[in-house]
Amino acid sequence: MNKRKILIVEDDSMLCTVFEMFLEELGYNHCGTVASGEEAMAFLENKLPDLILMDIHLKGDIDGVDTAKSVLEKYNIPVIYITGDSDVSTVKRAVMKNTYGFMTKPVYKNSLELNIEFAIDKHKLLNG
Repeated sequence: MNKRKILIVEDDSMLCTVFEMFLEELGYNHCGTVASGEEAMAFLENKLPDLILMDIHLKGDIDGVDTAKSVLEKYNIPVIYITGDSDVSTVKRAVMKNTYGFMTKPVYKNSLELNIEFAIDKHKLLNG
């Protein structure tokens, strides 16, 4: 498997540990973990992942949806949302051009892998 680089944007340290473990077990390259939208944008100035796992409710002034909008405008990196919030208004607000998945917590390793592969393949298909 190609070692895809994945950034985790999540403010719950316990979930970060679980996601990092899942990524390692699945053979992905976990290239970083940040807890806020501001940290995510700063991270992307120096290192570009193949995909971002993005929580919607983050620490700081910028939530995951607004962070994903900035990521789309500047970098066109696919985003998979991972959230505990599954109400329809949140889902509708999160749907945009670079949204390639929406997973609700708890996240299971096999569904994470399927979502990652689907997102990366769809991004390649749409962007050449």
